[in-house]
Amino acid sequence: MIDSLYAIFKISLKAIFANKMRAALTSLGIIIGVAAVITVLAVGSATKKSISDRFSNMGTNIIFLRQPWNLDDSISSPKDVTMDDVIAIRQIDGVDAAAPYIQNSFNVKYKNTSVGLSVLATDTDIFKAYGWEIEKGRAFTGKEIADYGQVMVIGASAAQTIFGDVEPLDKTVVLNNIPFKVVGVTKKTGSSGFGFNIDEGALIPYTTGKVKMDTGWGSSNRRALDRVVIKVADFNQIENSKVDIQNAVRNTHHIHPLGKDDFQLDDMASFVEQAKSTATTMSLFLGIIGAVSLIVGGIGVMNIMLVSVTERTREIGIRMAIGATSWNIRLQFLVESMTLSCLGGLIGIILGIIFTLFVAKYMSLSAQLSVWAILVSAGFSAATGIFFGYYPAYKASKLTPIDALRYE
Repeated sequence: MIDSLYAIFKISLKAIFANKMRAALTSLGIIIGVAAVITVLAVGSATKKSISDRFSNMGTNIIFLRQPWNLDDSISSPKDVTMDDVIAIRQIDGVDAAAPYIQNSFNVKYKNTSVGLSVLATDTDIFKAYGWEIEKGRAFTGKEIADYGQVMVIGASAAQTIFGDVEPLDKTVVLNNIPFKVVGVTKKTGSSGFGFNIDEGALIPYTTGKVKMDTGWGSSNRRALDRVVIKVADFNQIENSKVDIQNAVRNTHHIHPLGKDDFQLDDMASFVEQAKSTATTMSLFLGIIGAVSLIVGGIGVMNIMLVSVTERTREIGIRMAIGATSWNIRLQFLVESMTLSCLGGLIGIILGIIFTLFVAKYMSLSAQLSVWAILVSAGFSAATGIFFGYYPAYKASKLTPIDALRYE
């Protein structure tokens, strides 16, 4: 039996390599499908892990207070999020930090160097909220905040880009035509503050940003904040903290007990789940495209196998005339179809691994090659050969020796 299967396999390989170009084009759909499935699943897994790591670095006990992007039409006079809200929130038990947050991008100039940086106008509570640390120098003081001080704390990578080997402390840079003295450099963290990467950015007092750089922030209300970043002491009490924060902000906004909120509270856990869900949906969508490619490739295999049956009708007749059974003929074409599909699957797996490593490097992701995805892809390519090769094999086995020998 083993010798018979080996002989059939050799015949299949001979038939495939006799028409190399046709075999390659036939397998192309399977190759693309398998490579796409492996790459999409691997990159999708890496993306979800990257999202989890990025958000976990900031902590899941973070709450954001902001004005909704789509306000309810029934709210006639919505109020901006301001420092009044920050002050009220800081009085709540269980709140470790509440930091004002206003972000924009500016060119930071030092001598002949000009670098575009993301700049965050805030106060020292931002360090408590995100766990950022000062490596050199200091953070700005309460007096500097109150006096609209033109001082800056710069990220480690940004400092290297702007100053190179020069010591950045006490150097003056120009931001939006206003001079700022660098008073501190943060320790490199590799984490971002929900859209703000401290390593590549800079911090200035929120008062300075709103008053002296008002046009740069694009808001007509000098008291308005983009959001407030709030850190609660106990993650298990985050829902209770959200209720306390909601009540405090309703009081500062003078909202009637029956009135609707003109603000929104988001917690980090919901952002993590939303981001993961989006990544999963995209991976599923792209995976379906890969699966469709596999099906199209399978149809191509079936078409070529039908052509092969027609071309080799006399060969089938001769084999049946010298004793080959219908099962032998069926098995021959089934093995040939499976071999064609499995060769395509093997090439697709190799390309999928290469693509995964390339994409992971290009996107700065940790490659997450899934053995499960590789095994499923290999199994699917073999199943494609069986499923789409069965009909041509069945058709070949139903030929009678006399009809087959008569065929021209």
